[in-house]
This record gives sequence, structure tokens and C-alpha cells, in this order.
Amino acid sequence: MLDHVDFEARSWIPMSGWPVDRNSLLPHYETAAGLLGIEDLQAEWPASAVLPMNGPLFSERCFLSPIPDLGATLRARLQAAKNVQVVLHATALRLDTDTSGRWVRSIEVASTPDRRFRIEARSFVLACGGIENARLLLASNQQMPNGIGNQHDLVGRYFMEHPRVKWGSLQICRPDAAIAFHVPSAEARRPYLSQAKHCDVTAAFGLALRPEIRESERLLGSRTWIKPGPCANDWDGSEALHYLAFWLRKGRLHRDLIKSGRTILRHPAGSIASAIDRIGRSRRWAGHFHFDTILEQEPDPESRVTLDTRLDEFGLPRVKLEWRVGPLVRRTLQRVQTIVTDEMRMLGHRSDVLACAHGTPAYGDDIPYRWVRHHMGTTRMSNDPRTGVVDATCQVHGLANLFVAGSSVFPTGGNDMPTLTIVALAIKLGGHLQQWLE
Repeated sequence: MLDHVDFEARSWIPMSGWPVDRNSLLPHYETAAGLLGIEDLQAEWPASAVLPMNGPLFSERCFLSPIPDLGATLRARLQAAKNVQVVLHATALRLDTDTSGRWVRSIEVASTPDRRFRIEARSFVLACGGIENARLLLASNQQMPNGIGNQHDLVGRYFMEHPRVKWGSLQICRPDAAIAFHVPSAEARRPYLSQAKHCDVTAAFGLALRPEIRESERLLGSRTWIKPGPCANDWDGSEALHYLAFWLRKGRLHRDLIKSGRTILRHPAGSIASAIDRIGRSRRWAGHFHFDTILEQEPDPESRVTLDTRLDEFGLPRVKLEWRVGPLVRRTLQRVQTIVTDEMRMLGHRSDVLACAHGTPAYGDDIPYRWVRHHMGTTRMSNDPRTGVVDATCQVHGLANLFVAGSSVFPTGGNDMPTLTIVALAIKLGGHLQQWLE
């Protein structure tokens, strides 16, 4: 779940603050947790078992859903439902409104470039993700030249991701429960379970700055993972191998399979070192780790999705994405690096801030941020149509029967893991629509 502070307006983060609070979402969070197979969502756990209570860091729990594919899980329920019809191989192209532009009449859909049809309905919900939600609104410009819901030029703006940076070196001389507790994979943590009594394999724990530290130093949210792995120069090959193994374990071939294979071939040292490390870790404790920090991003109107002049196979404009990462992300990362390495040294280990991948200094201005496919913010939520595309009920401002679901409505993104909040908001919207349609 997002923290209470994530929903609040923070003076040092422009455009922060949600029009809903965490307490109002708690019932929907609980329902979402049940859908995702998560138990004891709000149960307390013994934080004092790992890190000092008075330190700047705390162990933040992140639940790991045992359900890998909601589509497969819910398929039988969808097939049996009398009020749901699922249409596959149907690409949404454009929304059509009445002449006033305040009521959506139909949506144009295509199964192939030459086979098109329209669907009429009393209400419509866009649930296409943080990029495609904005694209569909912008491309629906037949009645409204700037696109639907875009009367204040906000659709597509404030695109956010969770910038991710691999950095640093941590060398330990003995097995340490405090380190093992924060290794995200259950496989890596298994050798330590006898020493880390509270290291549950169904949850992961990251290092986060305490809220009072973030407020006093005016920082963004962040979560830092401690991961076994090779030195900085071998990260590319190691990460490509981990990525490939991740999708193969799911029984799926991801579209980046060829790219991952090429990266492994270009960086064989990292791939081989990673494979040896993974095999050896089942027989011994790891001695070398690195840090992987995922950061919140401040909203920026110039970080945005727009339409390209190039067209796709359906004749629709493709997407242009301008992803801008602001200076507050860099300053937050620098403080995280300093605090984390200081805390590791206090635990008696060797820890340093090393160069990022490709030799770029971790403290430099040109930090090689990666993303984690958390697309947020392009139809942001606000009760004021001058600062948001949808209101607190996820209804598009100025459209009586159009709603948006997903992380594109997030005003701010928190420090990681948007899935539970996405599902909670979808459940909340479902309840609202049920009342609206009765």
C-alpha cells in the first residue's frame, strides 16, 4: 500500500497530494489483497528484529502475490458471468462523443486493419495503462481537436516512472541476518532463514528512509534492495540473465528475449559470474552484494506522452514519450547512498558508492536511470479540472460517462510497486459504477 504521506500534499513536491486519502482506500486495499492472494495485509511485524529503531532507515515490507496471471486466474469467473462479455483480438481505436463533447456515444474497435466495428454503451472505462490511456484520449480528436478530456492541455502530461539505479558495493565477512532480510528473492534468502527468523519467503523487505527524515530533508520516497551479484562492470550481462530466467520460470517468452540474448553475448563475463553466483549461493552464503534503489519521481508537466506523426498498422498516430527525471530524484539518491553505506559500515561491513553501469559516476549529473515499467500520471487525478484529467471518482472532467482506471490517474507514484493501489482503485471505481448504472 502507499503510505499516508504519499496521499498528502508535500510542500517540497509541486503538484503532490491526492483528492482521496489512504483511510478511504483501506477497504478497497483489503479486497484487492484478497484478489491477489495476499494475507494479513495490515498485520504488524517485528521491525526491531533487524535494524536499530532509532536509525534513519527502516525495513519496509512488500507483499509478493502468489498469483502470476490474473487473466488466467479470473478466466473461469469471466466466462461464467452473465453480465460480462470479453472480446479478444479487438484493438480500441477512438472514442466518439456527441456534438457537445460531453457524452461518449461509442468506441471504434478493430480486429484487423480492415475489420472495424463500433461498440455503444452507457459508460466507458479506459484501462489501457499509463501510456495508452493518454494516447487513446489524444487520438479521439474528431469532435474535440485537442482530444477528449484535454481542455486544459493536461492529457499525457506528468508522466512518471520509478527511476531505478544500480550502485554501490557491499562486502560481508560473515552471514548476517540484517543483510539477508533485505535480499528480495526467496531463493537468495533461503540459506539465511535459520538466522533471520522473520524473513518470510512470501514477502520482501526493502530499505526505506523514515518519513521524518524525508520531511526534514525534503526528499522523495525510495526503496533500496540489497542484491547478491557481481561487480559493477558486469551488471549488464548479469541483469540480462536474471531477466531471461525470470520469464522462463513463468513459462513465457517475453518480447525482449532477443535483446536479452544479445546482451548476454556482449557481456559474457557478467553472465557467467552471475550463473556461478546463483549456483554457488545454494551451497554457501554470498559475500558480495550491490544496491538497487527505486525512487519516487516528482511530477513534471514536461515529462509527457504526445502523438507522433508516424502511424501504426491501424492508421493511428504512434506515441512519443519525453521522460524527464528532475533534480530532486538525484538529490534523494545521493542522500540514500550516503545513509545506506554509513549504516552498512555501522553493521561492520565494507560498503562504498561505486560507479554505475557503463562507468558513469554514481554521484554525477548524468546518472543512467533505468525504469521498471511503472507508467503513471498521464491522466492524473484532481478535483480541479485545471490540475487534473479525472476527479476523485476517476471520472474524466467534462465527460459524464467516461472513466479511467490504472496508474495513469496517480498524482504521485510512491516509492515502488503500484499494483495493489491500481487494483484497489479499480475496485473502488467498480463500486461507483455499480451505483451509477442502477
